[in-house]
Amino acid sequence: MDFSNISGLTPLMKQYVATKQEYSDSLLLFQVGDFYELFFDDAKKVSEYLGITLTKRGEIAGKPIPLCGFPVHAIEHYIPKLVKGGFKVALCDQLEPATTGKMVARGVTNVLTPGTLTSENLLDAKSNSYLFSFFPTKSGYGLLFSELLTSQLHATVLPYGASRQLETELYRFLPDEILMLAGRGMGEYAKFFKQRGFYTTQHTAEFDEALLDQEKSWIMQQFDTQSAQSVMQDTSILCATILWKQYLEKNQQAALQEFKTISWYKPESFLMLDGATQKNLDIVKNSFDGSRSHTLFSFVDKAVTSMGSRMIKRWLLAPLVEQNLIEQRQNVIQELLQNPITFQTIQNLLSRFGDMQRIVGRISLDKASVQDYVNLATLLQVLPELLQVLRTCSSEMLQAIVNSLSDFSELEQLLSSACDDDIESDYIIKSDFDAELDRMRDLVQNSSQNILKLEQQEQHRTSISSLKIRQNNVHGYYIEVTKANVAQVPQDYIEQQSLVNRKRYVTKELQALQFEIMQARTNFAKREKDIFMQVKQKTREYIHDLRLSAQAIATLDALVGFARVSYEYGYIRPSFNQQGDICIQDGKHPIISALSEQQFIANDTTLTDEQNLWIVTGPNMGGKSTYLRQVALICLLAQTGCFVPAKQASLPLLDRIFTRIGAGDHLAQGKSTFLVEMEETAQICLQATNKSLVILDEVGRGTSTYDGLALAQAIVEYLVQQVQARCLFATHYHELTSLQDMHPGIVSYYMDSKKTKSGIVFLHKIVRGVADGSFGIEVAKLAQLPSAVIKRAQVVLKELHDVKHDSVPSTVDTIVNVVDESTDTKIIETLQSLDIDAMTPRQAQQALWDLKDLLEE
Repeated sequence: MDFSNISGLTPLMKQYVATKQEYSDSLLLFQVGDFYELFFDDAKKVSEYLGITLTKRGEIAGKPIPLCGFPVHAIEHYIPKLVKGGFKVALCDQLEPATTGKMVARGVTNVLTPGTLTSENLLDAKSNSYLFSFFPTKSGYGLLFSELLTSQLHATVLPYGASRQLETELYRFLPDEILMLAGRGMGEYAKFFKQRGFYTTQHTAEFDEALLDQEKSWIMQQFDTQSAQSVMQDTSILCATILWKQYLEKNQQAALQEFKTISWYKPESFLMLDGATQKNLDIVKNSFDGSRSHTLFSFVDKAVTSMGSRMIKRWLLAPLVEQNLIEQRQNVIQELLQNPITFQTIQNLLSRFGDMQRIVGRISLDKASVQDYVNLATLLQVLPELLQVLRTCSSEMLQAIVNSLSDFSELEQLLSSACDDDIESDYIIKSDFDAELDRMRDLVQNSSQNILKLEQQEQHRTSISSLKIRQNNVHGYYIEVTKANVAQVPQDYIEQQSLVNRKRYVTKELQALQFEIMQARTNFAKREKDIFMQVKQKTREYIHDLRLSAQAIATLDALVGFARVSYEYGYIRPSFNQQGDICIQDGKHPIISALSEQQFIANDTTLTDEQNLWIVTGPNMGGKSTYLRQVALICLLAQTGCFVPAKQASLPLLDRIFTRIGAGDHLAQGKSTFLVEMEETAQICLQATNKSLVILDEVGRGTSTYDGLALAQAIVEYLVQQVQARCLFATHYHELTSLQDMHPGIVSYYMDSKKTKSGIVFLHKIVRGVADGSFGIEVAKLAQLPSAVIKRAQVVLKELHDVKHDSVPSTVDTIVNVVDESTDTKIIETLQSLDIDAMTPRQAQQALWDLKDLLEE
């Protein structure tokens, strides 16, 4: 909107325009009395998005000014919708009571963006809320993830151009908002983030030399020495930190001061799960509607508190790669399962904690309600009981949790005695906490009794039984006497107002009582506020220890949740081996086995050096994809420290899990199904190592049969010869099973089924060997395709089989040709590399012998 000519606007609208220009990137909710109002383009957007009435008020340049709004009390209803809809919202509140003839002072008191939310009703209880500051330089990508309510900062640096690694880190943290520098050169990055569904904010920041020195000074003062020095050593993370700091200075100043340390991490310190793998395995979001229902998280999250659930989610997205750390979690689970009474007692105690992390976070930002302080007192009362139980435990991790829990007895006593825990009460401070406050409270509470007592006294003194003491907002308290009784009014009565049938008076005693009552109300409110401020300040002295304790209890709850899911579903403790073998006996899919009303068929897996790539065939709907995901999920769960759904499992410490399952266009990126499939497969081939697990399902099906078969064969050969990762390769190209005769390490398995008179029966059992066929037509029958279509398909299939046997060369011949071509290529490359003019006779002779050796190979 063009605000160049605002001379004709009202003072209120000029005030609005001035504020809007400062917060031009936000929806400005402008408080006018009991309403929040929006104008111009903001009004149009909000009216359409929320479905509220669009009207108009005043004019600018001869055109009506669009207006919409809602009551102040309805803000809790509308704000979540706007923020979750991706809008940045600035609240401009009235800073003083309205008075006649004076413009009300207004100012922005809060800016709400997806990554800077602190209000309980705006946050997902089971998800961390991260603000991600991203800054690319020629030396690398600076990544800084912050969470306001926990004051946690996580930082790492990626090589310049490492877009796949960047994507992996994005999906590890799933930030609510990505902060980027505004300006040239950032368009491609903004597009990269947007295509992956992330909310981005481009912020203007200053990086001139003078300001840079100033910001460095702030960093040295704000953070501990180690964190500050680490930031200074890398330009990209330094700039990311400055960008983040300047953004919070404008939008969440109070939160900025709470960050004291930076947690540095290396991506390779965790099992890497890219976006495709997260999606294909339904780890935290399902592939159907993006919710968490029917995900791995939804089934293993048996935590009692929300903060425990968030910890489990973090663990699922960042599984460990260090055996010692994994086994520490396993030891806790095992100890809890072996001591059911202790296990149940801890669960019961945890249920009384609530979301301690976010309660402490709101207190630290001075955004906590009285109920937050009451809840803190309640959970601190439970802490000694929890400590007593934990001290009887022996596992290293539980003892570390004990050591992280501080003594809060003094704080608990203060909060319990000070904060009014009656939710129906209008008071903040309890009775009997402060004698002077109690005196004022008594005066306020008994004011009506004191007035009634004075009324009765005056009725008796004047013999006027109809005398009444009343009150209004203009005159306060007054004595009212009818005209018939005016002659009996004592001389000390001071006439205040004469009406038609009655007169109103005051006395010095009534005035004194009114002053005392009004003074008591004012003083009571002030003293109660002052006392509560002292309580808050005292509580803030414990913030650091409270944060550490909350983190420890969240960790405990996550471990208890893992123990509970292991108990409920009969999971077992996996072991780890150094050979890289994946050996699973009677493994089950953790989600489907829990959902299935019928008995889930367990399956074995043995991926070793001798058979490190399985080609899995079998009918459609036979269970291939479920089996592939099952193996990946068991490996993932094991590295979070959780027990796994199997009878026995010996597993390697994987560095990555890759999956290529299913098909789907990336329309936003202008990419077809097949291109997406090839891009993902290319990344697997380039990034997988001999410590990775690779899951490939139907690679090559997105193109013509022979193109697809040729690509599938080449990918299998590359994975087994070059990468040597553990791999499950499901396919309908039955010709690929012949590769097991050509390459050591390749074996064929299939999902068993049997034909009956009524059709096909899926046995869902993995068996070594090759399936007879894919039974696609049988599956079409189950789907109740018209019988005419089924019959025609059977005729066409027979004709295709006849043609194939007559004219198509065998796969074995194709493989041999590939091997021959590979040898020819090596010989040609060797000849091209020879510098004949510079060779001695002996060197030339040796080169001939080398070529002869290549031919013999």
